[in-house]
Amino acid sequence: MWSVELLRWSFWMLLLAVVPVVRAQNTVVPPAAPVAGASAVEPTTSAATNATTPTVTAPPTDQPKRASSPATPVAAKTGSAAGVKLRTTAVQFSRVHPVLGLPLGSSTARAHCSADGTAFYDLTASGATAGQELYGISTDGGVKHVLRKLPVDYTHVQIRDFYVGDKQLVTLLEADKRDNVADASPPREVNYFLSTSDHDGDLSTLVQVDVRFNPLKIASFGSGDVMVLGWDEGNLLPEIALLKEDGTVRRFVDFDEHRPDAARDQQVNGTQREVIRERVMLEELQGAVFVPYGSEIMLTYPGTTKPIRVLTGVGESRSIPIALPGGYVLHDVLVSSGRGTLVVRAQAEATGKAATDEATRNSHLLLLEMSSYNGALLSEFTFAKPQVSDVTCAPNNSLVAVFQDTVPGADQTATSSGATVAANAATQLVVATSRR
Repeated sequence: MWSVELLRWSFWMLLLAVVPVVRAQNTVVPPAAPVAGASAVEPTTSAATNATTPTVTAPPTDQPKRASSPATPVAAKTGSAAGVKLRTTAVQFSRVHPVLGLPLGSSTARAHCSADGTAFYDLTASGATAGQELYGISTDGGVKHVLRKLPVDYTHVQIRDFYVGDKQLVTLLEADKRDNVADASPPREVNYFLSTSDHDGDLSTLVQVDVRFNPLKIASFGSGDVMVLGWDEGNLLPEIALLKEDGTVRRFVDFDEHRPDAARDQQVNGTQREVIRERVMLEELQGAVFVPYGSEIMLTYPGTTKPIRVLTGVGESRSIPIALPGGYVLHDVLVSSGRGTLVVRAQAEATGKAATDEATRNSHLLLLEMSSYNGALLSEFTFAKPQVSDVTCAPNNSLVAVFQDTVPGADQTATSSGATVAANAATQLVVATSRR
């Protein structure tokens, strides 16, 4: 009898001891939540021992990869780049070639670049009668002399715009007729013309523009079609038309530029609001600049932070926001090959327009690289010489500059000992390139 009772008691004691152990083995304990900023622990397997050991992984950081030069903090004007440290890229214009055959003083004219880095110069002064001569400077220092066609039998011919396309040079001309040259009244006849040629000055043409609006800006596609941006004075709206080679309209391009400023609109009445909008739109169109970008055309607005509009022969394909450092506006966009990045010049908003001295203007200029997809700033280019304003193009991951450079020893004189020393270092127009 005692044996049976002892056996039962032993069985129940063993059961009570086993059940908690089984429950503990089948219970899944959730991992502890990581502490913010703490290092994460990831298991790794050793190929030699097949044992799992913890490996400490550093927490992610938002700090950008450091360049060879120290990063410079930049306060961006848009939230997408706020607080970003903009890296600087030091470049050196080491490949230098002298430029021979260009008229004196022409280096002060604005350069219009082609995709291969050739800088074309229109030497006609602003507001002066249009001249025939154009000059192009290649990256090896070669000079092209191009003559463009001008309309005849007009009292006055002036240049409205000049554009260097992938295959052709295009000039928009305004020609008027007056009975008396000294008469200040409106001319009795005004016509617009397109003067075109290839980059060597051959295959030149002159056609009259047949549009019902006031042409202001032009650009050209590789197909030979010319895009004209203008102002419809009847409807007080901007217009873009694609012209055929004979100057007639192929089609109108969808273009919506009516983007009111809500804060400004609240301060004026309806009539004043419309007048202000029309004046602002017209001023922005007059200051706008077409820039070639691969097979597309960019419409840029210097002096503002407005997005860059990318156009095709059909219409606007996309826009690129501009995230410039705080206090800066767009000065211009350099011609490049259209491969994911843009090179832009930015100017200080308060002093960029007012400065007349060249040194002062350059002190307020930045040369920046940004993404052509979202406008994010990538880097600032820094260099000892030339000036930022001397950089003309940015083709094929390079930078091109045309400037007056010092040529030491060009003017030498003999001393009493018979040795020769440089009396006055001469200057010479050069073209220089650098990788970027």
